[in-house]
Amino acid sequence: MSSYARLSALSALVLVAAACADPSAPASTSALPVRILAGDPVIVAAGDLVCGSGTAAGTPCKYAETAALVTSVTPDAALLLGDIQYEDGSLADFNAFYNPTWGVHKPITYPAPGNHEYQASSVAAGYFDYYNGIGVQTGRAGTRGQGYYSFNLGAWHIISLNSNCASIGGCGAGSPQETWLRADLAANPVACTLAYWHHPLFSSGQHGNNTITQALWQALYDFRADVVLTGHDHDYERFGPQTASGVADAARGIRSFVVGVGGKETRTFATIRANSEVRNSNSLGLLKLTLHASSYDWQFVPIPGHTLNDNGSASCVTSSPPPPPTETTLTFGAAADAYTFRESKNKNFGSATTLLVDASPEARTYLKFNVSGIGSRTIVSAKLRVFAVDPSNSGGSLHRVTSTSWSEAGIKWTNQPSYSTAVIGTIGSVTSGTWYEVDVKTVITADGTYAFALESTSTDGADYVSREGALANRPQLVIVVQ
Repeated sequence: MSSYARLSALSALVLVAAACADPSAPASTSALPVRILAGDPVIVAAGDLVCGSGTAAGTPCKYAETAALVTSVTPDAALLLGDIQYEDGSLADFNAFYNPTWGVHKPITYPAPGNHEYQASSVAAGYFDYYNGIGVQTGRAGTRGQGYYSFNLGAWHIISLNSNCASIGGCGAGSPQETWLRADLAANPVACTLAYWHHPLFSSGQHGNNTITQALWQALYDFRADVVLTGHDHDYERFGPQTASGVADAARGIRSFVVGVGGKETRTFATIRANSEVRNSNSLGLLKLTLHASSYDWQFVPIPGHTLNDNGSASCVTSSPPPPPTETTLTFGAAADAYTFRESKNKNFGSATTLLVDASPEARTYLKFNVSGIGSRTIVSAKLRVFAVDPSNSGGSLHRVTSTSWSEAGIKWTNQPSYSTAVIGTIGSVTSGTWYEVDVKTVITADGTYAFALESTSTDGADYVSREGALANRPQLVIVVQ
């Protein structure tokens, strides 16, 4: 039996099992655990495929030709990189246009959804109905509401992800998909890993870079994945190995391909991105990958009459568990601080060397910090620290200030910004010459500007060093990330 036929038989069994599965089962286990044990598997991949009822006249629409290429290559799997059925991913169009062409390869097809799959339905109903079965919760396209899954092919672990992040609860660090991805990678420590989705993190095409999937790339990089395939831009582009922030990394970076040339059309390039090695915007076709035990070969296969020739080989990054995350401490001084004083409503105290909080006469302290360097890393802790220079039985209560437009030189009692009634944390009694801190982890969520107000209900006011005071004792925001 050929590997194509063997895969078809295995896939049919998987689909039967999926149809009988508990519809509430999570996607934390591979939806399609297909494993080819004999020989080196061959896969083909492409996105942006089949024209539909709403496609504009004059569009090339060579999807029948690319579907015929699959027949000629006879791969073990066909990975679809989204925007599979234009224009809106309806089930009617899947049945009318996709099914007679690309649909003949359904037994070996492993799709990832594109943005056009979500146009007729906010939950991509046509996409899931076609691949899983009408109303079936879990199947070839993964679980409805998620659309991500993984499977094994030969020595490789293959992961299909969903870059329509707003429709599935996000793609950032800590999102359901990113959490699932890290667990899936940890459970499958194979030598070689390939992931694919629709919107490219790196692209020189007209859509360009899309950072919405940066946290997914970071997870793959942390676990030493090898290849990422995407579509969306209607061109072919190969990037050299790089990190999630676009830094070239020949030792363990991820090589990526944009293969948005599956049949609909091609488009010209826009801004050429770093680490782009090969680009073409006039050939439609497929990317063919041969997956060896510790390496892979790639070859672009064009439709008849198109001429792109790109091929090569590379070794896989040696698989090993990611190193324990290292903690980094980020310390920020106040970008602005001042107190306001009811007894002097129109006076600014932004240049004072101390910050006051008191209930009578009433004084409030405002602080603002510019936070950077968190990126996609996890926040372990975040604490606002102030240094007391006057004792008090109550150091004050800290609140979030939504507005960050106030200035140190302009703030006064009459124009001070409002603050949330919710108390982030409190400082109890204070003594002079001592640091005090408030846990603000619930407030600090990412890079950005954060403002706070410190007020007190005690008539025994407290004084703290301002950013104009002694250098060693100025207010700090200390954030630990990993």
